[in-house]
Amino acid sequence: MKKLITTVITVLAMVTVQAQTVQFHFSNFAHAAYSYTLAKGDKQDTIAKGKLDAAGKAVITLPKTQKNYKGIAKFTLAAGGGIDLVVNNENFSVTGTETQISNENVKFTGSPENDFLNAMQQQKIILNKLAITATAVQVYKKEDALYAVFEKEKEQLGDAYRAQQTGIAQSPLCAARFCEAVNFLMGAGSTPEMTQEDLIKQYKPFIKDKLDFENLYTSGLWSPLIENWSQMMQYGLKDDTVWYEDTKAILARISNKTVYTAFADKMVGLFAKAGKDYMVSDLGKYIAASGKVEKPGNRLISAMNDLAIDAAAPALQTPAGKKTINKKTLLFFYESGCNNCENEIHQLLGNYPIVKDKGYEVITVAADMTKEAGEGHGHEFPWSENLCDYKGFKGENFLNYGIIGTPTFFTIDANNKITGRYAKLIDTGILN
Repeated sequence: MKKLITTVITVLAMVTVQAQTVQFHFSNFAHAAYSYTLAKGDKQDTIAKGKLDAAGKAVITLPKTQKNYKGIAKFTLAAGGGIDLVVNNENFSVTGTETQISNENVKFTGSPENDFLNAMQQQKIILNKLAITATAVQVYKKEDALYAVFEKEKEQLGDAYRAQQTGIAQSPLCAARFCEAVNFLMGAGSTPEMTQEDLIKQYKPFIKDKLDFENLYTSGLWSPLIENWSQMMQYGLKDDTVWYEDTKAILARISNKTVYTAFADKMVGLFAKAGKDYMVSDLGKYIAASGKVEKPGNRLISAMNDLAIDAAAPALQTPAGKKTINKKTLLFFYESGCNNCENEIHQLLGNYPIVKDKGYEVITVAADMTKEAGEGHGHEFPWSENLCDYKGFKGENFLNYGIIGTPTFFTIDANNKITGRYAKLIDTGILN
């Protein structure tokens, strides 16, 4: 009987650990409404809503569908602030007695993860003091008595900062990985006073080869970090080839299909926003061949459907049905009101006689969502085919032609073969 009881207790303990239970106690918030969310990419997945009891307490257990979640959660009180907390197979409690709760004034019990994260608040203090001492040693002369004081303080703070960064790098905790991501966003390197060039040298290989994107996906820093990294690659490193190859290297390391799909979609959007159409095309082909895409959105589907030169031009959906292109055609995708699109529309209108004399039929396809979208833009087209299904970029023609950004031109020959894809009319060579 004793053995049976011991076994039952052990099993119950294991279930509790797997369930990831957090106890909250905020004494100033009796009956206050709360929400509890988990970070997943760009979204917050709400897993619990309710009210604290008369003592300001609540117990939240992760549902079975989320039992293996590892990342950042948010607990928010409708009338009193909120906190971020690390969830990683720990059962712990959070208490607070202030009238506005925050990570600075709550206490975690039984959570090494959250203790580590809160201890990193010390980094802000060190960095602030380092800034003061750096200014001081510039203001004071070496012969001044205070110069030596500030110089020594600066050296000690530098040692403390480096030791702290070493501790983060060596820690196996999920909180340490979060801190690494935050440091990148802050421009904080492994040593103080690093130049931009130094930071690029440190973080380029770190993000390409080491950063765990599955952890990043649940960190609440998904888009900020990827966008900052892309800015660093585009404007700091200034090498599109390296940016593209590093993107593929990161994708190759991601095994989780949900995370792979989210990162692929994000990079397709960033490449398109940067005007790197050839990178979108190449990445779309790479992603399509990976076998790791799961439930892609329209943007990613469009990139994966990207059409190569000499590919057959998909039939166009028109009000009269499917239209197969069987003559020289300039196919133009645009969106009314888009500055670049309006510029290209005026270029096309002004040069239409040349385009027509070169033997091209013009077909335009609009991403407009309403009939009124083109009003005020002077869209009086001399060609007959101007298509719009009012579905925007989710329209069948946009998806079939892999359009994720406008303006986009296709040149198509009389044999229904695509001969070119361009962002500007001048680039098509028709006007030469």
